[in-house]
Amino acid sequence: MTDERKLELINLLIEDKEWKAIVMIGRELLDFYYPADVFTGESGDRGPKYICALREALARIDESFP
Repeated sequence: MTDERKLELINLLIEDKEWKAIVMIGRELLDFYYPADVFTGESGDRGPKYICALREALARIDESFP
């Protein structure tokens, strides 16, 4: 996680936006361990498809919280 992203996370916590912070942490973990350009889901394997589904779910959650 870059220093800029860490500051963004701290600001979310200060502003009582816990869900946004949780979504951000989830995305950072996925990006670190399962890069989107590698785990595309195109192989059809369940693991990468699961990772893609997690990314999509986090995006929907993020959109639903202002």
